[in-house]
Order: sequence, then C-alpha cells, then structure tokens
Amino acid sequence: MMGSKPTEPLQATGRQMNWSLTDGLESFHLGQAGAYAGQWQEKNALYLDSLGKAVLCKDKIPYRSYRLEAEVALPGQAGFIGLVFGARDKSNYELVYMGPEEIQYDPIMNGSMTWQIYNGTRYQKPLPNTTRKWMKLALEVHPTGARVFLNHAEEPQLVITHLQHGPVEGAIGFWSYLPACIRHFSVTEIAYVELERSVADYSRLKSEGFVTEWLVSQEQPNSERESAGGEWLPVLVEENGTLNLNRLYEPEAGASRIATGLFELGEEADGVLMIGFSDGLRLWLNDDLVYEGEWRWKPPTADGRIRSSNDTVRVRGKAGMNRIRAELTNVEPFGWGLSVKLDFRT
Repeated sequence: MMGSKPTEPLQATGRQMNWSLTDGLESFHLGQAGAYAGQWQEKNALYLDSLGKAVLCKDKIPYRSYRLEAEVALPGQAGFIGLVFGARDKSNYELVYMGPEEIQYDPIMNGSMTWQIYNGTRYQKPLPNTTRKWMKLALEVHPTGARVFLNHAEEPQLVITHLQHGPVEGAIGFWSYLPACIRHFSVTEIAYVELERSVADYSRLKSEGFVTEWLVSQEQPNSERESAGGEWLPVLVEENGTLNLNRLYEPEAGASRIATGLFELGEEADGVLMIGFSDGLRLWLNDDLVYEGEWRWKPPTADGRIRSSNDTVRVRGKAGMNRIRAELTNVEPFGWGLSVKLDFRT
C-alpha cells in the first residue's frame, strides 16, 4: 500500500455542479430507471423504481478529484440507493450504494452487479437500519480510490483502495434497486489526494492455496460432451482469489462457461478443495465429477456471496499435474464466479 490517508472530508476548491432533481432532468439519461418527480416526508425528490438501472449525467465532469453528494432515502423495508462514477457506458461503472443495513461497493460489469464477488470488509460496511429516513450519502472520488461518508461523519464509512474499472474516467450519476428517493445531487471539485492503494498479491494468494490462473471458454459447453470448443482465454483471479466471469461476459440466465486450472503434486495424496461459487457449479478433478451444486441469493437462508469457505470436497490427487475443470452456470445478475483453494498434505 502507498500514499496518504486523510482523516477528515476534504474542503471544496470552489467549482461545483448541482441539480435539485425536481427539475433539470434534461441533464440526465433517465432510461429505464422508473424515475419521476414526487414527494416523500414533505420533501420534493426524484422517485426511482427499477431493478438496478443507472441514471447517468450527460454533462462531462471536468474535475480530477471530486465529491459526489446527495440526500437519499429508502421509503420501504427493502431497497438500495447509490451513487455512480467512472461510467464507461450504461453497463460498466463504479457504484457505491446504501442498503437497509450496509454500504456496498459494487462495480457494475457488463450489465451485472458483482456484490457476490466483492464481499467482506474491503467492500462492505454494516450499518444501523437506514430505512424510512433521509440520509446524506457522499463519495470523495480520486483517480485510484474513493472514500464513502454518511450524514456529517468526519470519518469515512468505507475506503475503496482498488477501483475495479481502473483509473476514474467517465460519467457520474445515481442508481437504485427497488423503490428509493434522491434529491440535491451535486458534484464539487476537491483537492487531489493520493489514497492508499491495494493491488492483487498473487504470491500471497498462491501461498494460501488459491488457484490463481484459469483458462476460460469463449463458447458455452456442448451438453453432449460436457466440453467447450473455440478459443480459451487465460484469466487471473481477482485480489480476493475469485475468478470473475462478469468481467468477460454479459449475464444471461442459464448461460454456462468452462474454466480449467492446474496444480502439481510431488506424489499421490489425499486433500481438500475449498470452493466458493455463484450461481451453479459442476466440478471435475482429473475427469472425475467431484461436486455439483447451486449457491445463489435465496434470503434469508443464502446470500450467494462467493467465499472460499462455502463448501469443501475431499479428493485424491495424483502425482504430477492435476487438472480442475469447472462448469459455471449463471442464474442471476449479482455475481458469476468461482474460488478454489487447495489443501494437500503430501
């Protein structure tokens, strides 16, 4: 990690763009956000009712570092409201949202949410219940990171040290999933600060047993021969050890891809594969089917988040090179991926 970490919100340098969101909506691509002017708790606001659609600003943001801010509210027991930055297009952007009991960093990739991949303290912060009240949500955005504030807190609720879409460039906006309200949206130039920055540590991941290198099929598998033809892409896992198929493909219910990985043993040995995945998985070791299952969002019993501790499989590896083959099936647009850790006592 490198850089400095300011402990208080940065002061504005003077330049600002702001929208009440009760008018001036011609500055935004409203799209399918279900947006209309309304009122909640006697405050004029923009009402949003969509399943994860972004509203992007048409105006170019001329600032290197800036503070995004809005008053937001979740009028029901369920809902999510967030701020968007670094939008390449309507299907790829950085997103931080507030839910009923959490703040979540959830980069949108090829039209899919990815919160099932990016979970844990790097990407989430639990909160007291935020529903049925107005809150102030603010992001301090710098080229390589962001800090998240709620209301008038001097300390950030969450510090994002690795922006998954790379250096910030692109549009700003806001986003919702289920009914939500937003008002007084603004962007203000602030002084640039080099935030602490994290990158994937592949040496550490390998030492912990993660399979870090995969080949991923471009085509869907042939159901008759359980394999895939065409080109294969070499793919490295994310910083948390997860193979992220959302970086490669658009979400499509029922779509599948094959991923293969290798590991070597000095002698034949018993071991354990620790696996996390979403949404459906069939897993082979050296052509033997060793696991088949589904893990996805089924509240309140399952959240579908990918953790290497989700399940374990006892296997026997052979001396020399061993081949893992995984068939991953997408069901929902919340995260499509796989994590495999090895534990062999030789």
